[in-house]
Amino acid sequence: MSQDWKICVQPAEREPFVFRATFVLRRAGCDEGVLDARYLYGDGDLAVFLEDLGAGSSEIWGLLERLQGQKTAEILVDVTDEAMEVLARHPIAE
Repeated sequence: MSQDWKICVQPAEREPFVFRATFVLRRAGCDEGVLDARYLYGDGDLAVFLEDLGAGSSEIWGLLERLQGQKTAEILVDVTDEAMEVLARHPIAE
């Protein structure tokens, strides 16, 4: 069973990373709280990461376009159980 997740993308404010992607669990349309954050190097890294989570290419392109005009953007993703297992195996970048 997949969960509804909101991925909030913000500036990393930490070299050499460009983005910080924060996971927010959503249930019944409200935010449950931040679960995890990942630091990413740039547009390509972010796109591959979101694709691995199950985001569609049109949603990813839309997010990247929004990030060109503003510092933060959000995308809703149904993360599969398999993707959650992969994420759990990789430590958070500190």
